[in-house]
Order: sequence, then C-alpha cells, then structure tokens
Amino acid sequence: MKKRDDGEISFLGKVILFVRNTFEKIKDMRLPERVVSHEKRLAGYEGEESPKEAKIAFVFGMARLISISALCFLLVVVLIFGGSIISYDNVYYMFKDIGYISSFSESRPSVLNYSRPFSNQDFAVFKNGLAVAGDSEIKMFTSTGRVTISIGSEFTNPKICTSDASALVYDQGRRTFKVYNSFISVYSETLDYPISSAHMASDGSFCIVTKSESYGSVVRIYDSECRLESEYLRNDHIVSVNMSPNGQAVAVLSLDASGGQSVATLTVVERGRSKPRGSTVLDDVLPYTATFLSNDRIALICAGSSHVFDLNCKEKNKSEYNKRIADLSFTDGGFAILFRENNIDSSFTLSVFGENGNAVSSYKIDGHVSDAVIQGNYAYLLMDGEARRIDTLFGGVSKTEFSGEKARLMVFPGGDIMACTDTAAYYLSFN
Repeated sequence: MKKRDDGEISFLGKVILFVRNTFEKIKDMRLPERVVSHEKRLAGYEGEESPKEAKIAFVFGMARLISISALCFLLVVVLIFGGSIISYDNVYYMFKDIGYISSFSESRPSVLNYSRPFSNQDFAVFKNGLAVAGDSEIKMFTSTGRVTISIGSEFTNPKICTSDASALVYDQGRRTFKVYNSFISVYSETLDYPISSAHMASDGSFCIVTKSESYGSVVRIYDSECRLESEYLRNDHIVSVNMSPNGQAVAVLSLDASGGQSVATLTVVERGRSKPRGSTVLDDVLPYTATFLSNDRIALICAGSSHVFDLNCKEKNKSEYNKRIADLSFTDGGFAILFRENNIDSSFTLSVFGENGNAVSSYKIDGHVSDAVIQGNYAYLLMDGEARRIDTLFGGVSKTEFSGEKARLMVFPGGDIMACTDTAAYYLSFN
C-alpha cells in the first residue's frame, strides 16, 4: 500500500484497505446455522455443508437491505427540506410528461388541423411541438400531432411566448395573462392596467409590460415559479422587452417623442439588482425592437440602422442603410433583415448579420415575400405559391410548393419547418 512522505497511509489507501479487509472477512465468515438453513430452503439445497451460493445470497441480501435503508433516508431528507414544493400536481404532470416525451419517437402527420378556424391567433414553438393561441381556443400539439391542450379562450387579441417548460399567453390591450404547462393552466393574473407586450426566457422566467397610476410604463419581472420579483418603472413608451436566453437580464427599449424629436433609450435590467446595469440613448431614430442574440449581446434595429450592444449598453457595431425594412428575424448568434427594394412588393434583399453585427451574406429576391425567418445557417421565405430555404453560408436554395394564404412560418430546433394558416398548420419538406 502506497504511503505518504510522512509515513501515513493516504485517505484513498485507507478506503482500499478497508474494502479489501471487508471482503477477506466475508470470504472467511461462517454463517449462523439459522441463516444457512434459511438460504438452503430458498435455494432448494438438501446437502449438509453450507453452500457457497448461500453465502453469496446472504451478502447480496445485506447489500439490498443497506440500499433500501439508504433510499428511505434520502426520501426523508427530501421530504424535510423540499416538502413545501412537492405537490400532487407536480408528481401528476411529471408522469404525464413522460408519456408526452415518449410521443416524440412516433411518426408525425403532414398537417395539424385546428378544430375551428381562428380569426385572431398567434403561434409559437413549444417543446418541439406547436402552441396556438386563438380568440376562440388555446391549443397545443406535440411534434406527432397529438393534442395536449384544447380549451376555450377568453382572449380577444392573444399573444404567446414560450420557454422550455411553459407557455405564456396574454391578451394584448387587455389585462389578463395565463401560464400553461403541456396540459393545463398553472397560473393566471389580471392586472390593474392593460398589457402591451411580454417575453419569456428559456428557464421559464418572464416579464410583462403594463402601466400604473403614476408611471406610463411598468415592466413586471417574474421568476419561473410565477412569483413577482421586481418592477422597472419608466415614464416614456416601451417599444419592446426581451429577456436573455438564461433569463438573467431584460433589454428594455423605450421611445420618447414628447419633445418633437424621437429619442430611443436602451436599458439593460438585471434580475436581483435594484439599478439598471447599463443604458444608452439614440437621438432622432425610429426603433423597431431590441433582442438578445446571446447572453451578452443585444441587437437594436431602427429604421435606417442596426446596432449591437453588450450588457453595459456599449456599442459594438453599427450598420447603416437607406432601405425600408419589410421583416425581421432573430436566431441564436445572429439576425436577418428583409429589405424592400424601392418600395416595390416584388423586389427584396435579405441581409444576414452575425452576433457582433457583422454582415454575413446578402441575397436578391424577386417575387413577393409574405414571411421570412432565420434559424441557424438557414433562412426560410414564404412566397407566392412556394417556400424557399436559403443556405446563408454557401448560398444554396431549395424550394417546395405551398399555396396557403396568410401563413406564418415556424421553424423547430431540429430543422423542421411549418406554415401556419388560420385553419391548419402544414409541415414543409425541402429537396
């Protein structure tokens, strides 16, 4: 056995020595006669000598007893320290989620039909399936088309945003919002004033934009358990809010046009901090949105320019253009802007930018584009009678036929793409 320089056996050596001595004792151990008789009966052994199998069975029986005792001890510890967060609903939905996840291996349908048309609806990717919030129904599908939620809607102008575990549905312009898991509403709240926008991080934390009696804009920040953590107050109009992927920061884009000149302010609010981490002001701009590209990069898109900031609101990149923006799309580590050429609906340019705002590629597109999204290294366009997929790295283009009207594109993490209309959602396949 290896010794340390001071002549003592190391801790690891002591453990090895203990285990070896224990096995030596078991090997030479003589079992009590009643144990031998019991093990003989279990094994059906009729001989006079203690069989080797009886000794092995005894050792494994003791190991089983020790294991069960240890599990019971751990269960007691969990109940003592975590009993307050264990509920029937938690256990029930945990087992339901097991069945939900197992459905991912099933074959998927080509079309997901809604039970009734939606006149006002919003869509989002949820757990690799589709979540639909309509003015008549809230519905959620797995990737195989199985419906996990189908309940009546009380929202007039529903908007939806999702995380890895839950979905937030709010009534834009009204006061109510709800949080859903895969099967049921788990939280509901009606505020004192209307909701203008909201966003949800991947960890389930979320923020709601409303107002108060004293302030024109209030950002209410909730944790993943739907508990109100803090409020951020402003007097100007909030254009957009967006949470970082890890849920630790909120990018608040606001606009003040009271002085005859539009002034945009980008503010980063970190959870758990009483003061904003950073803020910057842009004069004489028309802002569209501010969105996290990563946990420490924020893209601010304005009419005529795009900017990338860090968490301290220090500008890292700026790009200027004199074209009209037709659509925007964001992905992990980049964004894309669809420009309308000369204000013509049949001529566009798709420009793709990296995480630091650097231009990656640009494509001329002839034909009307009704929707555009970017996911990873691919851009997807919905056009008259077809959908296109563009490889933003190598420029390859794939096409597939699609004739649906007023559709929106949903791109799933695995690369599947779906076109969502008022009555059904269609999976699209590219050659």
